[in-house]
This record gives sequence, structure tokens and C-alpha cells, in this order.
Amino acid sequence: MIGIVVGQKQDFKLTLNRQSPSSEAKVFVRYFVGQKLKIDSVSLNSSHVAYKGQIDEPTQVILFYSKDGTSFFHRKGGPMQRLTFYVDPLEANTEIVIKDPFESSIVKGGQLQAAYRKYQDYLHSYEQQLITQQSKRADLYQDKSRNEEALRQVSTEIEKIEELRVQAQRKFIVENPDNYFSLLALQEVARHGSDVSQIEPLFLKLSVDLQKTTIGEKLEREILLAKKLGIGQPAPDFGQLTPDGRLLKLSDFKGKYVLLDFWASWCGPCRAENPHLVEIYKQFKGPGFEILGISLDKPGKKDNWTKAIEQDGLKWPQISDLNGWQNNAAQLYGIQAIPQNYLISPEGKIVGINLKGKQLTDRLTELIK
Repeated sequence: MIGIVVGQKQDFKLTLNRQSPSSEAKVFVRYFVGQKLKIDSVSLNSSHVAYKGQIDEPTQVILFYSKDGTSFFHRKGGPMQRLTFYVDPLEANTEIVIKDPFESSIVKGGQLQAAYRKYQDYLHSYEQQLITQQSKRADLYQDKSRNEEALRQVSTEIEKIEELRVQAQRKFIVENPDNYFSLLALQEVARHGSDVSQIEPLFLKLSVDLQKTTIGEKLEREILLAKKLGIGQPAPDFGQLTPDGRLLKLSDFKGKYVLLDFWASWCGPCRAENPHLVEIYKQFKGPGFEILGISLDKPGKKDNWTKAIEQDGLKWPQISDLNGWQNNAAQLYGIQAIPQNYLISPEGKIVGINLKGKQLTDRLTELIK
């Protein structure tokens, strides 16, 4: 059994081996310690280069390869070559033999890396497709003469690939109940708004050891919350302030279908989804339908929020407590990822969860006569 839970920070070491050193090439190292993002760089100016850090749990590390040393923050054109793997506090040394292309580099780690390699191979084709499409979306989004139709097409393609990826993750969980990455796969599937009636049976298929990890126990609590927020359940009421300081509550819209749209100005996928919501609003706005936007923008970022509302042409009511992921409404509805939405009936019952694209259009057409 892999050592999954570690209580204190442990050192880890990456050894990067390359046959042909370069005075310019760099590798950017990206990982999280708790909720804090760490980004460092390593110059590949020697055949053997070491990077040291600290982690307190099994941690995903992504290496970005830059041939000329340019940071991935300033990337233009195609996606930067990357290599993803996991490091384990209990098996602290990981060796990377750099190959060309970079993603074919060899990672020599312990049991955790072997388990991850199995999971990664299972999802490889979907990951590659997503990287390509997400890069296209980022370029389109940053283009000053933004092509909204092209953005919609790319977003639709991403949704299709993500759904196929979720199906593959579910199959992996069933076939590998002892694999640590089955737990992480289920956490990811649940985070993106899947029906709890599909999540709970998969959770129960996991080994008892995985269920009793910190992540497993947290996931179990989230499943219990999701049961209270399932289709047909009453939608919890809440109230927050509009940009002009007016208190607005969900219950103020009783008698209408209301789409609760959880988003943020800093969320690229949310902003890419907004043009479709604008079209939805034009089509269905009336006495029987409203959208209520709930922003997860952070403290001190009100200007970013209001600017995004104006830039994206969001004509429906918007509210926020400007408390980021700790947004009261987001906590109430168990929001773990955005964009995410809930469709509420005129009677205040939940009738749709995380509906996107054509699925949302079809559901509203069915409900709003």
C-alpha cells in the first residue's frame, strides 16, 4: 500500500539528466503545497541538475520545457512541452531522463509514480486533445478581435472531450479500486458537477484504505452535501450584494426559473462560456426565466468583476461577497470548480445541475413553454 497520508513537510528531490546541456534551456517546475502555488525554474546548463523542495502529501508536479528560457507566462503560439508526474513524501527521490520530445522523458520514481503512469496512460489521448483545444481557446480569448463563434466551437469541442474523459475515469475507478489515482479521479469527476447518484456507487467501490484517507473522508462529506442538493431537492436561499451595493436574494426570484451561474472574472473557461449564456439569455429572458450570476472574485477585486461583466455583456443580475472560493453561496452549494450552475424551478426546487451548451438550451426549451 502506498504511503498516502503524511502529517508534516518532507524534502523531495528531482534529478534532471540530459545528454546535451544548454546555456539557454530551462525547465519550469510547478506544484502546490497545500493551496499555495509554487513555481520555480531550473537551468539545464549541466548534464545533471537537481531541484529540491518540500511537500506534505503525494503531489503532482508539472515540468514545462523552454528551449530558449522564455517563461510559460509569456508563451505565444502552440502549447509549451510539459511533463506531469507525482512525487511521494515517503519516496523522496525522483529521476527524470530528458528526451526529445520532452513529454517522452523517462520518470523514475516509486510505487506512486508507477500507479500514476498507469492512470496517465489510460487518459493520454484525452489529455492531448484537451491541451490542443485549450491552447486554441486561450489564443482566441486573448485575441483583441475576439471571434465569439470560434470560441463557442472550441468550447463545445472541449466539452465533448471532457465528457469522454469522465467516462474513461469512471471505468478506471471500477477496474482499479486500490489505485490512489482512482480516488483522485473520482474527486475530479465529482468536482465538475456529476450527479451524486453516479458518484456515490463509485466511492463505495474504492478500497476501504482509500475511503479512509483525508481526501476520501472529505469526498464522503461532499457526497452527503450533494445528496441534499440533488434534483428535486429545495434550493438553499442566500443573498449577496450587487455591484451597486444592493442586497439581492435567490428568493427574490420565486415564481421564475433561475439559472444560478457560479463564475469569476479570473476564470478562463467561465469567460469562454459567457457568450453562450448571453445567447441563452436573449432567447429565454422573460417573466418566467432569469439568470443570477454569483462571482467568486476575490477581496479587493471588485473592479475586475465589474469590468468582466461589462466586457462580456452580461445583462442579468450579478452578485458577490468578493470572498473568492469562500463565497458563502459557493460554500452552500458545494462548489468545487467553475463554471458550474444550478437550475431552480419557480417553486424553489433544483431541476438541473451543471447544464452546459445544447444540454442547457434543450432543458430550458422543455421547461419554458
